[in-house]
Amino acid sequence: MSRKKIFQMFILLVLFMSVLVLPQPVVGETGVCGSSVTVASGDTLSKIANRCGTSVNALKLANDIKDVNAIKVGQVLLMPGALIDGNGGYDIYIVNHRETLGLIAKMFKTTVSQLLKLNPDIKNANLIYAGQRLNVPESGITPQPTPTPTPTPTQPTPSGQTCTVKKGDTMYKIAAHFKIPLTTLAKANPQVVNINKIYVGQKLNIPEVVSTYVVVKGDTLKKIADRFGTTWQKLMELNPQIKNANLIYVGQIITLP
Repeated sequence: MSRKKIFQMFILLVLFMSVLVLPQPVVGETGVCGSSVTVASGDTLSKIANRCGTSVNALKLANDIKDVNAIKVGQVLLMPGALIDGNGGYDIYIVNHRETLGLIAKMFKTTVSQLLKLNPDIKNANLIYAGQRLNVPESGITPQPTPTPTPTPTQPTPSGQTCTVKKGDTMYKIAAHFKIPLTTLAKANPQVVNINKIYVGQKLNIPEVVSTYVVVKGDTLKKIADRFGTTWQKLMELNPQIKNANLIYVGQIITLP
């Protein structure tokens, strides 16, 4: 075989390998686990991806995971489609499967050019990935130089009651508005078969907000229980993901009574 042919084969092999290494756009079904999932005993990133209708690569991007084998029981993983409260007038949206910048711009009542300004790392407007984090205008409204009339947002109602879906509402926005996880809102509304399809005038149940605590350095389950006037046994009951009362970690989210 001539050197020229060997060189050509080598170039083709390099190009093939580069395609495998670079993150590829993922086409899949809308996730069924809502905005976040708590890692349970026996879970792997692959199992969670299969269970939630997403991909390992999307979960890695969404949660900045370097090692797919280094997830921990009790760890909260954000899912594609989640909306995170930000600051400075902007929120963070995690790209869902099959979404484009145009679709996301429409969802947040802005433009593709505005999204590109907010996300200078995007070099190709036609190439975004499931799990990628995007800066989006806060509350889905593009900032204006002067105040302009806006639709009346969904008004808060006491926990355990209902709210009526208004034009422009989504399950993501309603969950964020009431400061509850999307999964909690979805569980409280089993009549909503597809969380991406709600209609104006629809009544949604707003569940009671569950109090949580984030473990800090030096904490033990007993110290946390004493601090909140409960017992470590009660905390174990409320947090089945904790298998060993002496084994909690910094950053872990614990449900309180």
